[in-house]
Amino acid sequence: MFESGFDKFWKAYPTSPRKGAKLMCREKWVNRLYESNADQIIKHVEWMKTTEGWQKQNGSFIPAPLVYLNQQRWDGAEIPEVKEIENPLVKLDEDRKKAVPMPDDIKARLDALRGRA
Repeated sequence: MFESGFDKFWKAYPTSPRKGAKLMCREKWVNRLYESNADQIIKHVEWMKTTEGWQKQNGSFIPAPLVYLNQQRWDGAEIPEVKEIENPLVKLDEDRKKAVPMPDDIKARLDALRGRA
């Protein structure tokens, strides 16, 4: 099934008390021809969801989607690449494999300090 840019935008937009007026947002999207900018808009929304401004106080400062579209907040914004959060346990295991073994004299001193000598 085809998913329009608006559908992707709506799905990407964070849930908040202000998320509403879907029909008005869709009309704005169509009338202003935002479909041609869908990738940029969605990328900006995905990035904004990672910012402190949209995360603080459980999303209290997330604008309504209609406000976001009316103000064209993505326009001219520099959008850094959003890095996917990797599994911390996998990263820990990978880092452990790269680690240099502790020298024997340091191990001995630590054991002495811990009372294991």
